[in-house]
Amino acid sequence: MSGARSSGPRPWPLQRQALLWLWLPVICITAGHFLTPGYAHWLHDILRRLYYVPIILAAFLFGLRAAMTVALLSSVLYLPHAFLVSPHAGHLIHQDPTGTANKLLEVLLYNVVGLVTGSLAERGRRARTQLERQMVRMQALELQLVRAGRLQALGQLTAGLAHEIRNPLATLKTSASLLADEISPSSPRFRFVGILQQELDRLENLLERFLSFARPTVLQVVSLPVDQLVERAVALAEAQARLHGVSIRTSTISGLVVSCDPERMTQVLLNLLLNAVQFSPREGVIDVRTDLSRLDFGQFVVIRVADRGPGVDPGVRETIFDPFYTTRPEGTGLGLSIASRLMDEHGGYIDVENRDAGGAEFRLFLPA
Repeated sequence: MSGARSSGPRPWPLQRQALLWLWLPVICITAGHFLTPGYAHWLHDILRRLYYVPIILAAFLFGLRAAMTVALLSSVLYLPHAFLVSPHAGHLIHQDPTGTANKLLEVLLYNVVGLVTGSLAERGRRARTQLERQMVRMQALELQLVRAGRLQALGQLTAGLAHEIRNPLATLKTSASLLADEISPSSPRFRFVGILQQELDRLENLLERFLSFARPTVLQVVSLPVDQLVERAVALAEAQARLHGVSIRTSTISGLVVSCDPERMTQVLLNLLLNAVQFSPREGVIDVRTDLSRLDFGQFVVIRVADRGPGVDPGVRETIFDPFYTTRPEGTGLGLSIASRLMDEHGGYIDVENRDAGGAEFRLFLPA
């Protein structure tokens, strides 16, 4: 039993709008012409000019090609009525009694009107499409500006808090080190001092992450093949992936080169890979692919990281790159926000979408 085939949209001549607003009016006007008595000059004049209606409708509904098709069809159907039918053909079929010059001019105007209205309609359609694309781009830029302002405010606040915490933290670390020297390794209390030092180290690392979030980035930009960037990040993430029973599969296009800071871009890509590992099921696969994409505002190299996890809730797609947003209890919520800021500083951007097959795909866009 064969499955149902999914058919695309019908060609415009077979669409319902064309049948209703183009072909049926043309046929009715032509029939009215042939059946109108020769003495009814005024009625022939009306019918002859009614051909303009489906021609103009074709232009606005389907564009230049449709307008010219209807204009040519109207001309072909009108010419026999205008010149080939004898004035004495009978009572049912009649010739247009208008003068020859007027009839020829009318046929010419059918095609001129089709050409002009079709061209204007095509131009309007292109302008509307371009405007819609510009609106989408403006909305994306507005979102980036809002996010950048939020990042700047939070960065200043974070920097102030981090500097206030750093001095007492240094005092605590020094005190813990002195305690470790005073307590014998065989003492039961020595283990608790070790735990204290580990937690202080973890707090210091967390503090450094906050400071790196707030600190302005100085990029060391070089030209780098994208496949080398991907290989480097994948090599750093593979140990963590194996620990979780996840494999990383790459498919890169050779010859793609970007201008970037290798350390910063490796940090961005590694963050995406580690997030994908965290959300992937055991024995899952993470796909890393590269390609070249031409957008309305330039050509970009795209690095895609796709997992087989639960995907991203559509309600949080706009906030997932905000600072301190996280769905993991142990997360700080800074990884994706730092990645977004670094992409902005490189003249690119990052986005995410859910895959039809399940999971999420993060995409890095870098100017080619």
